[in-house]
Amino acid sequence: MADSSIYSTLQLPEAPQVQVESRWKLKAVLHRPRLSCLAMAALGLLTVILMSLLMYQWILCCGSKDSTCSHCPSCPILWTRNGSDCYYFSTEKKDWNSSLKFCADKGSHLLTFPDNQGVNLFGEYLDQDFYWIGLRNIDGWRWEGGPALGLRILTNSLIQRCGTIHRSGLRASSCEVALQWICKKALY
Repeated sequence: MADSSIYSTLQLPEAPQVQVESRWKLKAVLHRPRLSCLAMAALGLLTVILMSLLMYQWILCCGSKDSTCSHCPSCPILWTRNGSDCYYFSTEKKDWNSSLKFCADKGSHLLTFPDNQGVNLFGEYLDQDFYWIGLRNIDGWRWEGGPALGLRILTNSLIQRCGTIHRSGLRASSCEVALQWICKKALY
């Protein structure tokens, strides 16, 4: 009995193998996109596409100088649009103060260009008439509600205290003279 060996077969359950398989299945379920996530992504993409189309339409419609789209901002009747501003060139004639009041009543002001750059730009659009602008000589030539004039203005007498624009440049005139005028207001 000294050399007798006993052998036995040990059978282990296959549970660890089942656990490994169920882990892979669990990972696959967790990493699979859910239907709600796919729906949210599709709706987000659809929103981006629609917003892009609306912006494109707005640029085509409202971005043009002569826009006729009903939802785009536009100038009032008899006003001219240039960029983001509207201009009114009168056909009747009034003194400077009456012209100033007319513009104010329309939610605008007599034309000013405090940067002094508009003199040459407007000069080429004017006919042979003189137009009142928002320039007056009270202790020096100043723009209405703005800075001093940085340009020279032609004047023939001390009673010429209001500014006009002509195709040849800025001129002084007596404020009581009846002239046409130019109003300006922002489009937006």
